Amino acid sequence: MSAYEEQHDVERFRAWWKNYGNALLAGIALGIALLYGNKYWQTHKEKERLAASELYLEVLAGQQQHRPDLVRAATEQLGKQYGSTPYASMAAMIAAQVAYEAGDSASARAQLKWALENTRDASLQHAARLRLGRLHMSAKEFDAALVLTRQKSMDGFAGEYLELRGDALRALNRLDEARQAYREALTHVGANNYRTTLQMKLDDLGPEHKP
Repeated sequence: MSAYEEQHDVERFRAWWKNYGNALLAGIALGIALLYGNKYWQTHKEKERLAASELYLEVLAGQQQHRPDLVRAATEQLGKQYGSTPYASMAAMIAAQVAYEAGDSASARAQLKWALENTRDASLQHAARLRLGRLHMSAKEFDAALVLTRQKSMDGFAGEYLELRGDALRALNRLDEARQAYREALTHVGANNYRTTLQMKLDDLGPEHKP
């Protein structure tokens, strides 16, 4: 290659670099940032998961030791720092049970509502909603309990929802509707003790009064 050709190539490279060099560097920098950013994010999420799991173990320990204060403290920390993790919602469910057993229905409700609003797990949502419905029943808030049973999708909880609906309707003295709810609930359960309980509730309503 002659000196002229070499000089020509240098000039062409300089012109190309002037037009595209900054964009190339920006693209490389972006690629590196995405690569290391993704690794950092994965590491961060793993650390978050481990920290949340440790707090959840504290919740379980507090439950076993009958220490509502420990359960409440660990659950609150989980909700504030790791509320997006499944551990936070599961801890709220346990905290609700512990609070209810300690006679603190208000705290139990608050925990169940938090779990219902924050969990992404459908089964946990149903469980929280049904337990909240039972708290409404205990407080004689029958209409509020009935509202919670009006779900388009009940997944594998149809029997429980329909039983709760029957209980609320019975308490409201809407006996024919209660019978219908119990009968429908029976179609969703197998031959077990739960079915026996539902059948007893239906039988206790007595014969249907036809006009």
